[in-house]
Amino acid sequence: MKKTIYSCIAIFNFTLYLSMKSIWSGIEGMFKIHALQFIFLGIVSVLFILSIVLHFIKIKDKYLYIFMSFSLVLTIALFYMLYLGIDSYRYFVKAFVEILMYLMLTYFVYFIIFKFPTCKLSKNRLYKRLLFGTFVSLLVVISFDLEFHYVTNKPVVYAVENTYQIVWTTSTQSTAEVRIGDTIYYDLYAGSERSETTIHKVVVPMSVLDSIKSYTISSTHVFYRGPYSGVLGGTTEKTFQFYPVDTSDGLKYYTVSDTHTQNKSAIKAASYFEEDLDFLIMAGDIMNHIEDSSDAEVILQLAYDITQGEKPVIYARGNHEVKGTYADQLHRYVGSLNEKFYYTFNLANIYGVVLDLGEDHGDSWWEYYDTAQYDIYRNEQTLFLQEVIDEASYANPSVEYTLGICHIPVALVEDEFLDAILNEWAPLLNTFNFDVFISGHKHQLLAFSDDIPAITEFDYHENYRADDYSAGYRTNVNFTNLIASRRSASQSINIKENLFGGAFTGLAAEVSFDSNQTIFTFTNHLNEIVSAIDPYTGVLHENYTLPLD
Repeated sequence: MKKTIYSCIAIFNFTLYLSMKSIWSGIEGMFKIHALQFIFLGIVSVLFILSIVLHFIKIKDKYLYIFMSFSLVLTIALFYMLYLGIDSYRYFVKAFVEILMYLMLTYFVYFIIFKFPTCKLSKNRLYKRLLFGTFVSLLVVISFDLEFHYVTNKPVVYAVENTYQIVWTTSTQSTAEVRIGDTIYYDLYAGSERSETTIHKVVVPMSVLDSIKSYTISSTHVFYRGPYSGVLGGTTEKTFQFYPVDTSDGLKYYTVSDTHTQNKSAIKAASYFEEDLDFLIMAGDIMNHIEDSSDAEVILQLAYDITQGEKPVIYARGNHEVKGTYADQLHRYVGSLNEKFYYTFNLANIYGVVLDLGEDHGDSWWEYYDTAQYDIYRNEQTLFLQEVIDEASYANPSVEYTLGICHIPVALVEDEFLDAILNEWAPLLNTFNFDVFISGHKHQLLAFSDDIPAITEFDYHENYRADDYSAGYRTNVNFTNLIASRRSASQSINIKENLFGGAFTGLAAEVSFDSNQTIFTFTNHLNEIVSAIDPYTGVLHENYTLPLD
């Protein structure tokens, strides 16, 4: 009995620690001990193996109690680590269940080989036939990919340059097509339809979909794709209405950011405009990190639940979405250009620029283990901005509204590593005469206007923060940089964010071309207006009104 108790504790610790893999690097940084995460891995692995070995050897109770006590102390330490990283509980739970299933499967195989022949069930003909039939069925399903074919994530329509990128997922590997009117568009790789993937992105001309106002997605399961023949399975099709941006009666758009896997309350907040929503902005950090396809799909789920595949979506990558083993595939799930996350977009008479500052520390930061090269990536965007300025499409007389988006604020310098690039960007960004620039990242509800003195050390007003707190300085930009969102129903930073999706506040924008202004309002998941204190003046605002340039 004592051995069984010890085994349960050791197996639990082993499973729990493996499920915490997504925060292993944080353990080293947390305790400042080099390779501490791998030391812990060695300890839980040795104790796990020992729990198996002890079932085959004799051991004195006093030694067993020592192992048991040490394992219990380790359990407490693991729960403390889990508490510190509770924001990532989604990853822990999923990984814990998967690892536990693998352990159970391993034990089942062990039982069949070593235990089954000696138990009474081994003589039961019906049981043996059912067991054999189950094995054969699983083998056939796995070998021939005999899964049900259906759409697992309905489409999201991303706006990139003068195109829409329509993205959805299926349960099986399949081809992908989008039909608009009589024209079919494909998900192609160098002239051939992709079929080895469950994530589908089809690029269509913006003008065509805006004109037809409906589209049909189609996916055909590919059982076998050989060099000279193949076998196709079932096809799924679904038609969606589409409502292009129409600014004849003004403009309404909503911004969500920093939801960190928690979609539920963000969806409620983004329902503020209901059917009148023109487009959605996702300003980054929708996920904590991207460990596999299901994490990337959370972004699709949030976008679809808000827009129903009927409204355009603008996506800006957050610094958390550069993290994880599957982050290199994110470009397939969101709006992107050439596998990167900076681009321009055009929606009716709206011209926009999306930028991506990458990580929120310098490339030498210990978390990145010498793999970060974001200085190069940011410098690319300096050239990109110059090219866009040279083209001057934003200055076209048809453009009535100019919008900038970047997850990390561009008007605020808080970190030394961004000092040079943001000051280099400032005169380039000023050329666009942005009506507003929208960011996330700070988990606060703030407006940094051009009324704040530039290149001067800035402290939050005491009405916003009780103690003096240096927040860096504002760059010399000529536009207001609004910051949203927060996992809370209020602006107050004295109220901790709800880490489990119980509350959320985003940013609603109403543009009136007749009165030549935009009214920005922070609204929460209860569709209540959240008053916000100006961080510089200390004045309480029910909304922010900005004139159109």
